[in-house]
Amino acid sequence: MVHIKGTKKIELNMNTKSAVALGKFDGIHDGHMLLIDKLLKCSEEGYTSIVFTFDYRENSVFDVDTMKNIYTSEEKAAIIESFDIDILLEYPFDDKFAAMEPEAFVRDILVSMLHAGYIVVGEDFRFGRNRKGDVGLLKKMADDYGYQVIAMPKRTSEDHQIISSTLIRGHIAAGNMENVIKLMGRPYSITGSVRKGKQLGRRIGIPTANILPEKGKLYPPAGVYATRIRVVDADMGTFHDSFRFYRGITNIGDNPTVNENGNITIETNIFDFDSDIYGKTIKIEFISYIRAEMKFAGVEALKNQMNQDIKLAQKILK
Repeated sequence: MVHIKGTKKIELNMNTKSAVALGKFDGIHDGHMLLIDKLLKCSEEGYTSIVFTFDYRENSVFDVDTMKNIYTSEEKAAIIESFDIDILLEYPFDDKFAAMEPEAFVRDILVSMLHAGYIVVGEDFRFGRNRKGDVGLLKKMADDYGYQVIAMPKRTSEDHQIISSTLIRGHIAAGNMENVIKLMGRPYSITGSVRKGKQLGRRIGIPTANILPEKGKLYPPAGVYATRIRVVDADMGTFHDSFRFYRGITNIGDNPTVNENGNITIETNIFDFDSDIYGKTIKIEFISYIRAEMKFAGVEALKNQMNQDIKLAQKILK
């Protein structure tokens, strides 16, 4: 997959037209999968499949500094690549782009730049200056520019709620990881490089792999979670299978028993695992919330609680 980000100067060397799916694609949930499935069918007919989403820069429409996304750009790219999409385009969203008339967006970007033969959107998709563009406008311009429009209906959950990134963010913020799995079709996850911590876990016999939180990513509330872990960049010749998932527990929070500075930490104990993975990238999938973060009288009390957490997680993940 080709991942294009950080530029508006896009030149695609294609001998065929493309099928372009438009949207924010945060969470890449079951509703988004309707669009992606249509892209893949178009791809089978010889069209180049393109997911068009946004790289939010400082602008007067969105407060970028306070935005919290389910996936980072890198996480989103890894998931979309797994669907065999040809191109992921994260187009810079700045004031100039926000001011673009919807007709210009269709003409200059979708048709001239991306050579769209199909445009795939949700039925309520809006675009262009003041959100004036909609599915009706796309269809109105289709004959003049030689593309077809596929507008997909909203997908609903088991309890008849419309599946949306906003709904999923609410469940993540509340720690309802089982509901997140149902709505996204996969667990919420964090991907990051393992860093050295204070190594207290190793001293008490419960070593942890620590990764740093990223600005702009939405995290579940502080607490302990049953998780699945994969070493993404493992060397299968000398290390662990990069497709294997391990079971574990993950603590998100400020680790109040031993952390004096209050920094947010993400610490994972991987069950039945004793390899040096410092500098390796791991993916942590959140399966179930176990308990809130607690402050203990001392390290021994912390160790006893962690052993209880491990036993519960093992039952959840069996």
